[in-house]
This record gives sequence, C-alpha cells and structure tokens, in this order.
Amino acid sequence: MSALPEKAAQRRRWWRELLIALAIILFVRTFLAEVFLIPTSSMERTLLAWDLVFVSKLHYGPRLPMVPLAIPFIHNHIPFTGIPSYLDWIVLPYKRLPGFKPIQRGDILVFNYPADDILPNSPDVGPVYIPSMKENYVKRCVAVPGDTLEVRAGVVYINGKPGYQPRYLQMRYIARARTGPLSYRALERFGFRPPGSSNPNWIPLDDRTYHLFMPAYLAKAFEEAFRSDLDTFYQHLQPPNEPLREMYPHDTAFRWNLDNWGPFYLPRKGDRIPLTAQHIALYRRLIEGYEGHTLEVAEGRVYLDGNPASHYTFEQNYYFVMGDNRYNSLDGRFWGPVPEDHIVGKPVFVILSIENWKPRWERFLRAVQ
Repeated sequence: MSALPEKAAQRRRWWRELLIALAIILFVRTFLAEVFLIPTSSMERTLLAWDLVFVSKLHYGPRLPMVPLAIPFIHNHIPFTGIPSYLDWIVLPYKRLPGFKPIQRGDILVFNYPADDILPNSPDVGPVYIPSMKENYVKRCVAVPGDTLEVRAGVVYINGKPGYQPRYLQMRYIARARTGPLSYRALERFGFRPPGSSNPNWIPLDDRTYHLFMPAYLAKAFEEAFRSDLDTFYQHLQPPNEPLREMYPHDTAFRWNLDNWGPFYLPRKGDRIPLTAQHIALYRRLIEGYEGHTLEVAEGRVYLDGNPASHYTFEQNYYFVMGDNRYNSLDGRFWGPVPEDHIVGKPVFVILSIENWKPRWERFLRAVQ
C-alpha cells in the first residue's frame, strides 16, 4: 500500500526538478547569455551562415525583460506560424544593468533589427514595435555615440580619419576572364562557395565576367594567381553621384549609396540639436520611431508633440553597425543607427558550425574576432 504514495512523491519531485531546471535556464538566457544561429552571410568570412554562437549579455549589461507576458524560450513568434509568442498588454520601460565594458568601435554586436516596425524582417509575422521582440541581427559596430561617420569610396571614416578595418572585410571585385569561364575548382581554394549555394560569394555576370566578394589580402593573392587568365580585375565601387533610394534617410536629396554614405553624426544621450530641415530629415526616424515623439512642420514652424519647438534633446545613445560583407549586408546604411535599447549582447565564440548539414570542424569553439 505504501508504493502508491511513494510513486506519487517521485512524480512530484520529477516535475519540481524540471521546473527548477527550466527556471535556471530562463534566468541564464535572460541575464547572462544565450545562443544565436547566424542566418545570413552578412558577416562572411568573420562569421559564417549557420554558425551557432555564444552571446554574452554581461559585457554590455543585461537588458531587463520588457514583455513579461511571453512564451519562454521563443523569441517573437511561434515557429512556422505568424502568431506572436507574446502579449503586448504590459510593456515595461527599457532598463539595463551595469556591464563589464562600454561598446567600442570594432565590436561585433547582436541587436534587435531596428526597422522591424517599418520593414518587417518576416512579412508573415508583420511589424514588430517592441524593441526586445524585434528580430535578432548581428553586425560590427563601426561608430559610437558622438562620432561623425562617413563612407568615402568604400572606406569608413570616423571623425575625419580612416576607421577600423576588419581583416576579413569583404569588398566587391569584377573579374573578366580572357577566353572562357573560370573553373570552380580554381575558385574553391580561395574560399568561394559551390555553384547554387544559398549564400553565394561569387556571381557570374556572363560567361566570362564575375562579381567576386573577398577581403583585400585575398584579392591580391587571387590577382597574382590568375594574372595570365584575366583581362580585367578591379574593385567595383559605386560612384558618389549614384544615389540609391533605399539608403537611409530614404531621401535621394542626400545622394548616398553603399560606397559613399554620410557624413552622419551619431547622437549621444543628452545631445541637443536645432530642428532645422536637414536635421529633421536625418533624425526624424530616431525622434519618432525610437523615442516616441511626433514631429510636424506647418507654416514654417516645427512642432514637437504638438508644441512649438526649435531644438530636440536625445534620450538615448545611438550606434552604427555594418556587415563585414559590405555588399551583401542589410545594415545601418539602409535603416540608420541602432538605439541603445536594441542592444542584446556580444558574440564571444562559435559553439558549432554546419554547412549543407555537414560540420565545419575547424570552426567549433572558435573565438569571435
């Protein structure tokens, strides 16, 4: 007769131990660290698509939860559906605990995609407005609050001086063969992916001409190796007078593109700017989209939240990020700076890595540079 109560007690202990384990995992994921699967080639060759990375939240300080009514361990929507995994009935203000260090130029960041409310990352899910519920992205920080950023002929300048250049920074080159197609076997030893790859790093333009994406040191070696086989080989840059409409701030009057962007001043918390027509064009998205105010211009006057205003004081810090794969990266050049309340953490090392369901053993437990 005593066996039944003992079995019931064992079941209760099993459930209690499971709940405790889940609570510990949730605590670690919220305040200490989590894992993140790299979805695209925007950081190629620094981080590869299908790298699983360990992301520290302690470096820059853990962000406190903003949405308490959410399904644990699911980010913003239930997998394979467009159904949100949270309720927005309660949204807490942004708070962050102290971290080990401030964000520095050259750091790789995991952050919430700022434009998820106007250019949804997942159209089936639709716009996401709460910062912590937006999709996770990873890019390199190239400028910090108080910096003036400019891209000139593909080179990043910070406060008028050349900025940090990652070793694996990929630029775009055009190669034209003398007689016929370049063989993939010849390209493979330079790290180019097989034809038909889901993340291609070379694109045939015709039967003899290619776009090749690679770092400068590799381009030099490539040119030397194929010197007798190539008619032309050069870095392909967009001219300064060729604006792209999709570039931030989405106004061709600025005539900015991938290789010629800015100058743009990154606001610091407490910075006060005059509300001129140019400043409104550059910073309206920050003021309205990230800081929750309204801006209107009527009869030559500027109204902030319905009241006449001549200046605006920023309420948080802003950072600028770009992908190391500069021509295959949806980054700040398209949607502007990243607000502080969108920062998630710092990738520390690659846990494991796969491609076409095969392990890339050489990348396992590799530090992120």
